[in-house]
Amino acid sequence: MVITRTIQTEKIEKQGEPNLLGIKSCKTYRKALQTLIGQYYKKGNTELEFHTRGLLELYNKFHPEKSIEVEIKKWKGKSTFEIIDKIDKIIVIKYQKPSKEEEPKRTETEITKEEINKLIYVIKNLSKYKKEIKTSEIAMYFSYEMNLNHKSWRDFFSDRYWHNKLNIMFNVLKELNLINYSGGISVWLDNKLSFQENLNSFTTIK
Repeated sequence: MVITRTIQTEKIEKQGEPNLLGIKSCKTYRKALQTLIGQYYKKGNTELEFHTRGLLELYNKFHPEKSIEVEIKKWKGKSTFEIIDKIDKIIVIKYQKPSKEEEPKRTETEITKEEINKLIYVIKNLSKYKKEIKTSEIAMYFSYEMNLNHKSWRDFFSDRYWHNKLNIMFNVLKELNLINYSGGISVWLDNKLSFQENLNSFTTIK
């Protein structure tokens, strides 16, 4: 007796178009990965977000972005900064000329995603009750949410570390078009994109 086995095979007549996941408009592979990271972050898909961040870091290792020389002759005491996105934090690199005659100095500030998202939460909550929000109001609410134990605005103002850091965080949100920030007053903008999506589309050097 001879037993034969029939194996069913499936023949693909025509391969369908690949699903580009909403990244058709991206000009580079790096930008496509950054866009996907933003999409996964918004959906709360942490596993795919971290996996794609790993691919981005690997790509950056073999294809690093070229450095851009910062023009300093026209600064006249003004500053510029660069935002670097990490998995759980951002790094703000700031170049500032203390005066017209001095060379620009480089400072680096680490801001956790928890800190920046808590600040966004505070400003959005306060914006429900008033359009223009004073820095002192935001600072005290932020201090409470972060358990920093500042007893008053004067107490927060004299805390050099947190006062300076909060100002840098305001400027980050301003650069990402999430707030208008001027003269100690913040106004929340009706921006439909999340912080991470705005960060992904940000041009690092201004």
